[in-house]
Amino acid sequence: MMSVCLSLSAGGCASSRIEPPAIDPAAPADIRVTLPAPPAGIEACLRGSFPDIPDRSLTQGDVVRIIARAKLLDREKARCSDRALSWIAAVRRDFARP
Repeated sequence: MMSVCLSLSAGGCASSRIEPPAIDPAAPADIRVTLPAPPAGIEACLRGSFPDIPDRSLTQGDVVRIIARAKLLDREKARCSDRALSWIAAVRRDFARP
């Protein structure tokens, strides 16, 4: 009798951990979830690349310009990242299961 009770209680625990079914793309539109688009310009901003370094001896002015552009790019990417993280947090807040 004890083994029957243990198997029933263990079976009940296992069934509560079943993953929900995936959303069927053929399901009616009123029950499908569509996530909001990411903020405009995020992808392009995050794909920005480090300034090109000329293949020649650099002058002091070249170095100053390269470093200045790199700092601006870093600040811009930080702002884009913050916007992206805010968007992700809002999506999680609005669409996550409790």
